[in-house]
Amino acid sequence: MTKGKKVALGVAVALAVCLVLAFVDPTSALWPFHCPFKLITGLQCPGCGFQRALHALLQGDVVAAARYNFFLLYAIPYLLLIIASDVLPNGKWQLRLQALAGNKYVVWFYILSFFVWLVVRNVLGI
Repeated sequence: MTKGKKVALGVAVALAVCLVLAFVDPTSALWPFHCPFKLITGLQCPGCGFQRALHALLQGDVVAAARYNFFLLYAIPYLLLIIASDVLPNGKWQLRLQALAGNKYVVWFYILSFFVWLVVRNVLGI
């Protein structure tokens, strides 16, 4: 599969998910996926509340999105950086973004903050 087809497929899937979550509230729907980590351990993983947070963001309610999953809001800029570094045409900007997204300090910062959020949200009951 070519890079263009992968990007098009990724965009199509992301748009389909956002379209569904824009119109269907996961808090009242029967279909949302349940976190296997939470089902097994009873603890919330860093991604718990992602569907509800994304729904709230798509409704324009940033405060509710932060209450459902603050880490999602925190990680969106890095996610957009990764996407942009892959989608942009070959050139100077793509190389700069790829270098930033792949910087070991940036990657480790997000990995460590992921695990810190796992602990903090369960200790504080967030």
